Amino acid sequence: MKAKAKQAFTLIELLVVISIILIASSIIFIGGSGGDGAALSSSQRIVSGIAQGARGQAILKNAKVRLIINNDTSDIERFRRFFGIVYEGTDVNGDVGWIAATQGTYLPEGIYFDATTSSRESDSGAIWSTVNTMQLDYPKTLAEAGLIGAEYYWYEFSSNGNAAAPNAYLVLRAATLLTDATGVSELRVDKDKSFLRTALIFRRVGTTTKVDEPDAITPSERSKISF
Repeated sequence: MKAKAKQAFTLIELLVVISIILIASSIIFIGGSGGDGAALSSSQRIVSGIAQGARGQAILKNAKVRLIINNDTSDIERFRRFFGIVYEGTDVNGDVGWIAATQGTYLPEGIYFDATTSSRESDSGAIWSTVNTMQLDYPKTLAEAGLIGAEYYWYEFSSNGNAAAPNAYLVLRAATLLTDATGVSELRVDKDKSFLRTALIFRRVGTTTKVDEPDAITPSERSKISF
């Protein structure tokens, strides 16, 4: 009688699992710590974990994968603090488009993606507020072609897990969400919180580098207190 072959996790499966553990541990850490500084540090770890998960999905599925960030000004719960992962593929109806790989993750309350100072490519200086947006009914598996759903910013990984725009950086900061009479949301930064910023740089091989002082990358933004 032949012995059963031992089953083992592949490297990519382990990468995805580790990323999920990083996100979960960061969320637990938030519950036991106070202050915007602790929430900002936890947010940095959460986004780093999501980025690693996106890279792992790209390699696992051999497909383009995007880290997405909600930019729906009418959705006060998700606006600039809801992150997800989608991959390019075919859904159950045979439609080709972007399919949800996760159900999405929220940053801690009071911490948001800073679209104004997050550069898509560090060399070009292009900002997320003018490029890299897509329409998705996330986390439903709906193709972008229908242009149905909310607007999302995105950062792409190629099918081999490499960064599509190496050395781009993503900035997070503490802010206050304000909503006007029409229900449109806007982020404001208090003067005493203007220093509460952090960033991640996406490297060519798909890894991320944490930066605790984004002003060192974007000196022209040092005087800004709103976005």
